[in-house]
Amino acid sequence: MRGETERARALAEAGRRLAAPGDTSAKLWETARLAARTVPGCDHAGITLVRRGAGLATPVYTGPTALAADQLQYDLDEGPCVEVAREGVRWRRLVDTATDDTWPRFARGARDLGVGSVISCALHAPKGVIGALNLYAEAPGCYGPGAREVALLFAAQAGSLLAAARAADSLRRAIETRERVGVATGILMERHKMPADRALERLAEVARNEGVPVREVADRVIETGRDPGRG
Repeated sequence: MRGETERARALAEAGRRLAAPGDTSAKLWETARLAARTVPGCDHAGITLVRRGAGLATPVYTGPTALAADQLQYDLDEGPCVEVAREGVRWRRLVDTATDDTWPRFARGARDLGVGSVISCALHAPKGVIGALNLYAEAPGCYGPGAREVALLFAAQAGSLLAAARAADSLRRAIETRERVGVATGILMERHKMPADRALERLAEVARNEGVPVREVADRVIETGRDPGRG
């Protein structure tokens, strides 16, 4: 009961944050971070975008594991997020990378990345699936019915944000932001000895506190080489 109460509070807080006015790309980053923290069992999260004529891409991710696991699915052309994006199903789950035979090549590669189980939830727009929320757990057997419903709530929020972003032509900026964030993350890792996850969190945290887009904070880091959280 206590766990359910805490989860409900976390979801309510997530809803308040994501409903507040703000930059769409920053909200997508926040959605991924909140999903990774709130969905039971989740350790890493990434958001896949379906780009017309250009395949799949991951502009938003909580750390290198999520980005690598997403890219592995694209490279192998198999995995839960590939199936969700192509078939338009609501979700797909990989229960255990050590025993899975639905996507065997991806399962082996994901296991090498330290992933034990995966769920991908479709991001829907009026004209169909526009992406997926991919949640990676280091333990096998995660994402049963309760966790899945929480994941689907975050996917619904991300889908709404992406649909609005496409309508406002923010998708291009989101992908450009990913590239700039990647450069800024590298600077923080090299010059300030931050782990990749912490560097990404620092950029998102400063953007949220200052009420500015993540891209703006990343550009500042690229220009100055300084840690944005230290003035």
